[in-house]
Amino acid sequence: MLSAAEKKMIRTLHRKSERQERRLFLVEGPTLVREALDAGWAFERVVATAGWPVPPALASACVTVSQDELGAVSAMEAPNQVLAAVRMPDEAPPPQPSGLVLCLDDVQDPGNLGTILRSAAWFGVERVVCSPDCVERFNPKVVQASMGAVFRVPVHVVPLPAYLGNLPTSTAVAGAVLDGANVYTVDHPEPAVLVLGNEARGLSAGVMARIRTPVTIPRLGSGESLNVAMAATVLCSVWREEPLRGPSVARL
Repeated sequence: MLSAAEKKMIRTLHRKSERQERRLFLVEGPTLVREALDAGWAFERVVATAGWPVPPALASACVTVSQDELGAVSAMEAPNQVLAAVRMPDEAPPPQPSGLVLCLDDVQDPGNLGTILRSAAWFGVERVVCSPDCVERFNPKVVQASMGAVFRVPVHVVPLPAYLGNLPTSTAVAGAVLDGANVYTVDHPEPAVLVLGNEARGLSAGVMARIRTPVTIPRLGSGESLNVAMAATVLCSVWREEPLRGPSVARL
């Protein structure tokens, strides 16, 4: 059974300001809790119903509660067996790219950021760099949408104009815009940074000024634009064409 103080503490983690102050965030559901555990993240408290098999590594941090008690502290409409308060890692500046990096300029929708992290994990993106105005990666909706990728893909939050401006000339810096070069026909060198902008406004002026190669995904049908998470997935797939194709598969 949770104490009143523990219930209050967990509920405060629904708010970004409290998450940042306490350096804790919520992870909910058996799959995501296991992902966080397997990735070596530190657990502060685990709250689970009696039917959830508690991993030995979490036994000392786990409190058994009723389904109603779990629902009272959960950030989900339909809580699933377990939630955990997990400690945020220490912040660190991003190192120079050695492979493919995604940069996100003021992406606001939690589902978009979570999906982008999921795609980044799938395509072997080495890290994601977010502007300070992006939605927080520890937002519960981001964590859920990432399907565990939030624990596997390093994320950094830095001012993007300065970060992009300090990249070596040997690093490709491609920005997703509506009127750029066809991304399927330009070279795809690495190291590279792919930059995607806000869902409504695209890339900010300060970031756009540091783009070296504007690229676009050609439109073959109708529609005003692609969702930023969909665009990120397509761009990652195109940029990683050679690793995906493999050396033994001939070009058609």
